[in-house]
Amino acid sequence: MSGDAIIRSADWVLTDEHGAGAPEGIFGVECLTCEARSPLFDNDQQPVAVWAIHHVQEQPEHDLFLARAEKHWRAVRRRHEDEDPPHPPAGTAAGFLDRAFGPTFVGLMCLITALSGYLMAPN
Repeated sequence: MSGDAIIRSADWVLTDEHGAGAPEGIFGVECLTCEARSPLFDNDQQPVAVWAIHHVQEQPEHDLFLARAEKHWRAVRRRHEDEDPPHPPAGTAAGFLDRAFGPTFVGLMCLITALSGYLMAPN
């Protein structure tokens, strides 16, 4: 665990998730006048800004927004100098599941996060 650690405790380290499918940021905006919400966008703030400008053009009195930026964090057990790395052997079923479903889980969480912006937006 290097300089990108957010918090270190005796046994755990909290870090930014940089795995396959994990976005650097998830961006969205909410109108504080009518609570309309933009869709969520991974790694790009510009579509959110365009949504806000279009919203204020349609409703000129709706000119105050709450912008949100989200990231994924991962808590990992801190490895001490006298321990071996906690990776399952490549030929085992646990190793296969770790390689096959780790990125899938991150991708699924990104999709759920993105969809929550659509589901929670009032019509």
